[in-house]
Amino acid sequence: MKKKALVLSPESRLKEVCSDKCRTLLNEHFDVSWNETGKDYTKEELAEMVSDAEVIITSWGSPSLSEEALEKAVKLHSIGHAAGTVKNLVPKQIFSRGVRVFSAAPRIALSVGEYCLAALLASLRHLPTLDASLRAGQWRELGLKGRELTGSTIGIISASSTARAFIKLLAPFQVNVLVYDPYLSEEAAAALNVTRASLEEVMSCPIISVHAPKLPATERMLTRELLALIPNGAVFINSSRGPVVDEQAFMDELNSGRFFAALDVFEKEPLVADSPIRSLPNVLITPHVAGASVQGHLSLMEEVVKDIIRGLNEEKTTYEVSERMWEVMA
Repeated sequence: MKKKALVLSPESRLKEVCSDKCRTLLNEHFDVSWNETGKDYTKEELAEMVSDAEVIITSWGSPSLSEEALEKAVKLHSIGHAAGTVKNLVPKQIFSRGVRVFSAAPRIALSVGEYCLAALLASLRHLPTLDASLRAGQWRELGLKGRELTGSTIGIISASSTARAFIKLLAPFQVNVLVYDPYLSEEAAAALNVTRASLEEVMSCPIISVHAPKLPATERMLTRELLALIPNGAVFINSSRGPVVDEQAFMDELNSGRFFAALDVFEKEPLVADSPIRSLPNVLITPHVAGASVQGHLSLMEEVVKDIIRGLNEEKTTYEVSERMWEVMA
């Protein structure tokens, strides 16, 4: 008998994260209840629906699974999130109940890694600045000369899934990668072909990419003193979380114009219309879209569904979240 699965996303969102192949996969392996209400369920509605659910599939906009809902979800075996972090979706107590949790965060990491590579290459060759100059009527009058990525030294903050995806994409460029992460062992660093380093060493690199999650321990971890270590002419990329950086100190450094930054995240989002960062010529800004791509989003639900099926078949999983992973998620 097929296990009962509850898919929480309404059709408007489902078409973005669930391919036709994924729909077929779900219907083949599960007795599926689809959300046909045209809207996201509320927490209260979800609590009334979970008594028979053995598998729950969620995505952006889905209500969190409360303690009350968990009490009623007596048959729940797995919950799969076709999006990133599950920290606000499920309480930590879910692990003590034996429920297996899956997240598509590693798939999103690939999209973020590609964004970081694109932002880095564009920044090294001054593409945003040259584009603005040419549109203003100039022609090679800035005297800018781009730099190559090949053979460069790159500092990475946090060996998260997005950092690992970025590091993998950097491999053909024969770069030297330094990583600051207090949880990264020598063995894990060797497997990634990177060198463990202090935060000061990483912040002194000519290229710096931030991948740290937002946690109490990481809030404003990049202090004024550390930001002052960024070398002149460096490229600084932040695709993780804005609050990791001391915003005022960072603005002071950016205003000096001594290095270039590519920023996809900010302390307060959406970025306010009169934010001074919008007018800085040495900053490339994007609206928190590093993880957004057509192919990436459309594969999210399929990836977690496949992994849930592997788990049910007692096979090795790829997207499963442990209690320890939940604790350090953004």
